[in-house]
Amino acid sequence: MKNKYLKIFELLISIALSFGFIYIFYKIIGFKTFLKFLKEVSIINVLIAFFIYTLSYITRTYRWKITLSIKEFKKLFKLTVYNTVFNIFLPFRTGELSFFYMLKKENVPIKDSALSFFTVRIFDALSLGTVFLVSLFLYKGLILYAGLFFLLSPLIFYILKYLTGFIKNEKFQKFHSEVLSLKNLLTLYLLSILTYILKFSSFYFVLPKNINLSFIENFFASAMGDLTTILPINGFAGIGTYEAGYIGILVFLGVDKETAILSSVFVHIFILTSSALLSLLCYLLLRK
Repeated sequence: MKNKYLKIFELLISIALSFGFIYIFYKIIGFKTFLKFLKEVSIINVLIAFFIYTLSYITRTYRWKITLSIKEFKKLFKLTVYNTVFNIFLPFRTGELSFFYMLKKENVPIKDSALSFFTVRIFDALSLGTVFLVSLFLYKGLILYAGLFFLLSPLIFYILKYLTGFIKNEKFQKFHSEVLSLKNLLTLYLLSILTYILKFSSFYFVLPKNINLSFIENFFASAMGDLTTILPINGFAGIGTYEAGYIGILVFLGVDKETAILSSVFVHIFILTSSALLSLLCYLLLRK
């Protein structure tokens, strides 16, 4: 019973966060100003952004080819798209359950899917942290530090491989020796980094031409926005919490709040619509 009330409370908080941001957006920016900037968005740029964003799903898919027994790209691409869109639109990351459900339908045991899932999610978290810190170094003009950190960060995964080697579980030991080879670790790391580079780069193209935001500012803010997804409670479809991370870092960097708010909204709208469109395309074109 307590869990039921806790879930209801968390849901109410999520809704409050989302509506709270919409109200703030209305008071500071206004929907007329938003529509004015919306007309300045280039359709060509949006198509370029969607293409680059789709490439980020392809790099994500290849990670599952490494960690799962299923090797058919079409199946894994659908898995990636559906899992991502469920995660975006369902609260408290309950969308992650779709990953196990879809793999169970493919006769993949829960233990196997769990090992793959947690491996990739660890790469997600550490790679996102790497992208965030490297972009910070680049923004500060510390190119040498950015390069060194990028080159040395894979050592984290090799240290984790060594430490997890002491886990005495037959299934994990098999996964550890067959999947977590040094070559696969490096490949997973590079694919994870490339996923974020493609994803955050695509966002720059959806910004209206009169929003004065540099590529590196958008990239850095996008990394911070993605970091908010690890919070235990998010706004509905991330509305409010994603923008808070994106806006907060830009304001910290000295960008005016109107530019920061408008940029975050255009980026988040693009994420929601593109993810939904990809899932629809998968349903229509890849059902069989």
